Amino acid sequence: MTELIELLPLVDTVLKQTLPKIASRLQPGLTHTNIQEKTAAYSWVLPQDAYNLYQWHDGLSGTPGKLNLAQKLIRFKEKWHGQLSGRENEIHWLLGDRLIIAKFLPLDYALAGHRHLKLGKCAIDLLPIFILNDGKQTMYCMMRLDATQPIVYCANGTNLPPIRVTESFLATQPQFSRLSDAFALLITYCQQAVTPNLDNLTDAIDFEIDREQLAQ
Repeated sequence: MTELIELLPLVDTVLKQTLPKIASRLQPGLTHTNIQEKTAAYSWVLPQDAYNLYQWHDGLSGTPGKLNLAQKLIRFKEKWHGQLSGRENEIHWLLGDRLIIAKFLPLDYALAGHRHLKLGKCAIDLLPIFILNDGKQTMYCMMRLDATQPIVYCANGTNLPPIRVTESFLATQPQFSRLSDAFALLITYCQQAVTPNLDNLTDAIDFEIDREQLAQ
């Protein structure tokens, strides 16, 4: 199994070569001490994969973008995940006819998501790291805060209250045994990225995935 710390420099290289706009929006990494300070108040121990991830980059830009009235209303209604809005915080990619919006959450924001789950009476300690949305459903990619089994669940959280994020529910959701497995797939996505050739889509998406290449 390839360790995450070995894969992350390769992710940087692939992003800079194929998706430079995305690479430019990644924030600098945190120090080990910064991460310890941010997580010191919690009862769980942050898995080493999470340390490696946030020392690599602290998510996409953590500054909310300018919101119009409709977005402000959504932000107020949805509270946590509506807060981190704006194009600089998102990756847009096209898979067939589906526009996928992905967010790589800064640690402060991921911890806010953890608190949101616990306040909603989720019995499991989870750290939301990525959010994927296709306009119809929202997938939360969450690391289990278990030092020995930091499983990453890709859970469909559409209309699902935190109290229903249970062991039996997570068992039915796609998952990676380690974060490194998820990043290996990300590298494949990036290497198979297709630059859109439609002028009206240039600002709307960052890259397109060729379904046939991905299947191969």
